[in-house]
Amino acid sequence: MDIAIQTTGLTKTLHGNEIISNLNMTVKKGEIYGLLGPNGAGKTTLMKMLLNLVKPTAGEIQILGETLTPSSFELLKRMGNIIEYPIFYEKLSAFDNLVLHCEYMGFYNQDAIRETIELVGLKNIDNKLVKEFSLGMKQRLGIGRAILTRPELLVLDEPINGLDPAGIKEMRNLFQMLTKQYGITLLISSHILGEIEQLADTIGIINKGQLIKEITMDKIREQNTEYIELVTPQQRKACFIIEELNISNYKVVDESTIRIYDSNVTQTAISKELILNDIEIDSINKKVKNLEEYFLDLVGEPSSTNIRKKGQQPVHYL
Repeated sequence: MDIAIQTTGLTKTLHGNEIISNLNMTVKKGEIYGLLGPNGAGKTTLMKMLLNLVKPTAGEIQILGETLTPSSFELLKRMGNIIEYPIFYEKLSAFDNLVLHCEYMGFYNQDAIRETIELVGLKNIDNKLVKEFSLGMKQRLGIGRAILTRPELLVLDEPINGLDPAGIKEMRNLFQMLTKQYGITLLISSHILGEIEQLADTIGIINKGQLIKEITMDKIREQNTEYIELVTPQQRKACFIIEELNISNYKVVDESTIRIYDSNVTQTAISKELILNDIEIDSINKKVKNLEEYFLDLVGEPSSTNIRKKGQQPVHYL
C-alpha cells in the first residue's frame, strides 16, 4: 500500500503539556483524508509538524516515503499547504503574488498560473490588489497558491473558511478533481462536517492530542443506523410513554429531543400513543446517523464554538 503520510509515536510537549500524544496516523496516496476534532484538539499543531513548522518532541514522520528531518527542504517542494490564515503581499496583485511563489519554488510556468487562477474562481480579478480582497477571495488565492505547482501532497487547514455555499461547492469539486486527475493526496481539516462527509475517503478523529479513531467513510456509512427523532416540550412524560411501549433503546439528547433506535416500533405507533396521552409533538422524523453524530458520539457534545454545521458562520480557532 502506497503511503503519503505515516506518523509513529508522534508527540509534541509544550510547557510540560502534551499537545500531541503518541499519535499514529496513516494517509494513503491519492486519497482525501479528513482530520476532525474539537477546538484545541491538536489539529493545527499536527499539520504544522508535518510541514516542519513545529518540531516534534518525540516520534517519527514519514512523508511520501521519506523521513521528515529539519533539513528536508526538497521534500517540502513536493507539498502545498494552507495553515490558519494565508498571508500575501497586500500591495501586489493576485497574479504577482503567484509569480513570486513560483520564483521561490523554482517553478516557471506562466500557463499554470493562469490555469490556477481560473480554477479557484479569480479570473478577471487577478490584477486586483490583494489588500482589496475579501476573506473569501484571499482564501481562494491561498488554495490557488497551494495547488499551483501541482504538488503530490496538500495539507489544508480549514481551506473553505470564509467561502459562501457556492464557493464551498466549487472548492469541493476542485479538491475531488485534483485527486482524480492528478493523483494528489489531500489532508484536510474542517469544522463543516457535512462537507467532510461528502469529500473524504478516510477520516481521523483527534481529541486532546490523541488520534482516537481512523476509519474509512465507507465503513461509517455501513454502520449508519436508522432512528426516530422526537422533539417535544414534554420530554419527561414522553420518555415515560416510550418505556410503556417496551422501548428501551432510546437516547435523551437534550431537554426536548429524544432519539429512538428500536427498529421494532414504527413512527406511527409512537405518534399515536403520544397523542392519546396528550403529549405535544413539535416534530417526529425518521433519520439516519451521519458523520456529525458519529463524531459527537466519540468526542462528546461540544460547546457552540467547537463545531459548526453546514451553513453556519466560520469559527476561528488555533
